[in-house]
Amino acid sequence: MKQYRLEELAPGALGPTLLTIGNFDGVHRGHQYILAQLRAAADKQHLPAVALTFEPHPIKVLYPQKNLEMIMPFAERARLFDRYGIDVLLTVRFTPELAQTPADEWVRAVLVELLTVKMLYIGYDFSFGRGRDGDALHLKRLGQKYGFLVHQLPPEEEDGKPISSSRIRRLVAAGEVQKVEKLLGRPFHLRGEIVPGDGRGRGLGFPTANLRTEWELLPHIGVYAAVAVVDGVPHPAAVNIGKNPTFNLEELRIEAYLLDFSGDLHGKEMALYFVNRLRDEIKFDSAAQLVEEMEKDIIKTRRLFDEKPPQTWLR
Repeated sequence: MKQYRLEELAPGALGPTLLTIGNFDGVHRGHQYILAQLRAAADKQHLPAVALTFEPHPIKVLYPQKNLEMIMPFAERARLFDRYGIDVLLTVRFTPELAQTPADEWVRAVLVELLTVKMLYIGYDFSFGRGRDGDALHLKRLGQKYGFLVHQLPPEEEDGKPISSSRIRRLVAAGEVQKVEKLLGRPFHLRGEIVPGDGRGRGLGFPTANLRTEWELLPHIGVYAAVAVVDGVPHPAAVNIGKNPTFNLEELRIEAYLLDFSGDLHGKEMALYFVNRLRDEIKFDSAAQLVEEMEKDIIKTRRLFDEKPPQTWLR
């Protein structure tokens, strides 16, 4: 997959294209359906499948007071665009000035003159431009004027409701990782670097890998069963997200105990795929009580992965 910033492209540099536009935060099942339709059409037309996305997210620019937490950073979205068959990923820097651009003007300048779009694939609730005037009906009129087709696709649903990034954010923040998996089509995950901790877990008999991540959105404080992937190898893991209240710490930490693993992990990249929430984080009266509860967490984690091995969660 090739990546460009929109301003880097010369008009017509990609030749005729098939395009989708959106924020695609999380690249959830609804997004995957759009990308699959785009990929199938691109194969049939022998044209490149192009995705155009905005960075930063428009809400961060227009409504910073909402403190939007992205499901994943841009680099991870790019990984998934590649995985789901996009040939070219274009990034548009979103600004207040861009938000004031009329849809007609932007379509002519970008879709027609720059990208030579032949087909445009959009989601069920897509709109853009000043006052969000670029809805599906308006885009279809512009398509007739400039010679491109517009395909507005229906939503993917779960439990009778459309799958959306905002719905996923709420569930992740609540720690509902099993429900999140159904909406994403894969477990929610974090990625980052393993950094030194204070050695407290090792002293308790449970050496942990401490994850430092750029992810904004984290699952609710608590203990989870997860798949930890290091050097491409999946491991069952019990993960604590919290502040270790038993030891009166204030810093939020992500600590993963990889079952049946020994070795030095410091400095390595690790991805954590959250498959089940085990319990809330609890303040215990003693370290011995904490160890007893951790042993129960590990038993639950082991049983879960005995039924479904770690590698089968990664899809």
